[in-house]
Amino acid sequence: MPFDLTASQQQKLVNLISWWCYGLIISYCLIFLYMVSGFWTLPGWFYRTGNPAGADFLSTWTGPYLALQGKTSLIYDPEAFKAAQLAVIGGSFEGQLPFHNPPSALLLMLPLGLLPYLPALFLWLFLPFAGLLILVARMAPHPLTLRLAMAFPAIPLNFFYGQGAFLITSGMGAGLLLLDTYPLISGLLFAIVINYKPHLGLLVLAALLFGRYWRTLMTVLLSTALLMAASALVFGVDTWIAFYHHIAISNLQLKNSSDLWNRMTTIFTLVRIAGGSVGLATTIQIIVGAAALLMVAWFWYRQYPLSVRGSLLVLGIFLCTPYAYEYDLVLLLLPMIWFAELNLPNTWSYRRILLLFLVWFSPIISIFAANMVRINIESIIIAGFFLVIATEAIAARSRLALG
Repeated sequence: MPFDLTASQQQKLVNLISWWCYGLIISYCLIFLYMVSGFWTLPGWFYRTGNPAGADFLSTWTGPYLALQGKTSLIYDPEAFKAAQLAVIGGSFEGQLPFHNPPSALLLMLPLGLLPYLPALFLWLFLPFAGLLILVARMAPHPLTLRLAMAFPAIPLNFFYGQGAFLITSGMGAGLLLLDTYPLISGLLFAIVINYKPHLGLLVLAALLFGRYWRTLMTVLLSTALLMAASALVFGVDTWIAFYHHIAISNLQLKNSSDLWNRMTTIFTLVRIAGGSVGLATTIQIIVGAAALLMVAWFWYRQYPLSVRGSLLVLGIFLCTPYAYEYDLVLLLLPMIWFAELNLPNTWSYRRILLLFLVWFSPIISIFAANMVRINIESIIIAGFFLVIATEAIAARSRLALG
């Protein structure tokens, strides 16, 4: 059913959505102030939840901090690494916050270790966040764009965990936007994404290959090779060996750590949280990932519009990797903006509005579904969004061919 409004009704809807966004943003800020009040009520720098301030950023900062002291041998040693973290923030916390990034990423992160912890945390979060807001405003210069982006539920999750999803999303989005005009800059941006979090960036290589973006692809490969060589030279080859051993142990923990599955957004954890075995989860992950890879390759090979290719690439990342968390869902801003852009010239249908609302609200929905009914619904929503964009793009091209 079409969703058609008069100009007056449209303005009222924009105002209603704006106030809704403002309310959510204020709520996020109040919750954050409550969390950081733990700084004054607990020993050391901790949220009221008992998590270290910045949570995962503690590992992001401690790695470069130790590297600058010449203690790279401690970075991929879980016990020694945690001891170094406790010395920084005081007090203690349960579990571990290991450094999962490769030494090439460690080389890029070295400037963080030059700053005290809290100023580094502030810059790590707010500089990429500002870049992300500039990016989304450039992609869709509409009054609601920034409000909906700032109110998107994955945003406060990334702030709470001190993760790098703002950096990943702005790098991925800018790389895609500059692909045709500035291929070398685009390649450098993709190289940063791939070296920082390889599991979220490797599908980019397939897209560039099948899309025949040779200059960008060569820039990514050459930049990555130089970063790997430079990191081996600076930190020693032993650091890379330690990293590979660390990743093998982490993969084993992922397969069996049920306390992490509720926060993850992948096909693998969809099967595991439902009671499936490691073998079944791995098999289904490989099948779905291979199908997503083939579809992304086909759309890039056929040179569909960037809004379609970029959206399928981002959504395909979540379908291909077994390792992604709720804060990584900041990446969904890109396909949501492009989906809205594709449909703005058309009459909106209730189905499209419901789909966009479901994807926008999915970080919250998935948390409740995983904890209350033991269903990892996020991966289902992402797969559905992927299929809708793919089928609508094929139908649109078929109509053009017939017309």
